[in-house]
Amino acid sequence: MAIGCAVGLWLLGVVFSWIVSGPKGGSVAFVLMVMALPVMPILGMPAAGGTARLLVAISSSAVLWWILGQVVAGRVTKRPVVGWREWLREFFMVGIGLWIGAAGGLLLGVLVLGAF
Repeated sequence: MAIGCAVGLWLLGVVFSWIVSGPKGGSVAFVLMVMALPVMPILGMPAAGGTARLLVAISSSAVLWWILGQVVAGRVTKRPVVGWREWLREFFMVGIGLWIGAAGGLLLGVLVLGAF
């Protein structure tokens, strides 16, 4: 399920980049794609690209999302009666830390590149 959320964010970013052109559409699409692939800033994806880096970002982000889903499932199943609502609530609470970390990586990259 966690990997499905990441794929959904990635597809939303792709569709948004098709619908809204220009710098605004590109920046929002990039933020959505970083939410889907949080390893991108670690690999220096805004400054340097390439197929190899993208494949490493996709595979390592998939592993990261899988681990996150397993952690959330382990935390939720400690309760006697649970459903998808509880899983999503716990997933959001754990996932927000991952997204804040990815945004922090982007901000650090912006500062290092001298955009501010």
